[in-house]
Amino acid sequence: MSTAPPAARRPSSRRYVVAGLLAAVALVAGTVVAVIIGRALVGYDITPFTDGSTTTVTVGDRGEAIWSSPERAVVRCASVDDATGEASMSGGTASMTTTRSGRTWTRVGIVEGEPGSRHTVRCAAGGGDAMFGHAPNPRIARYVTLGVVGGGVAGLLAVAAFVLALVTAIQRSRRPA
Repeated sequence: MSTAPPAARRPSSRRYVVAGLLAAVALVAGTVVAVIIGRALVGYDITPFTDGSTTTVTVGDRGEAIWSSPERAVVRCASVDDATGEASMSGGTASMTTTRSGRTWTRVGIVEGEPGSRHTVRCAAGGGDAMFGHAPNPRIARYVTLGVVGGGVAGLLAVAAFVLALVTAIQRSRRPA
């Protein structure tokens, strides 16, 4: 004597709620990542100073980037820690450019020192009209990592929500035999 297999249970509609929650978390995570990166990019201001002049900068927790424009200008910059008199500028660790207010800037060095320390910076161009500026050194690697990890998590949550909703819909649409 054989027994018939038990009738398949239809999945609960609560799965749709779980899928909706996953989608909402994905949306929030993606929005938070976009806002953080957007604020960092939009809020980056370069304070200009003129060729041949000196300017005093205060180093934050990530150093102060020195920028020159136009992009291909031949420049020399040096900085001295006001307290110790020691040189405090390193070369730009990588070629980096940014555009602000229609002007393309190239990072030419980074003033390094203890957070809060003051440094005198002097830059000169090797001919031509160059403009210089300073701003906190951007944390590009941090924002790339945040974008990849945060975007990846948001993407995986969105895919999981879609798959869960799709599988639930397919299983609920089947008629019992």
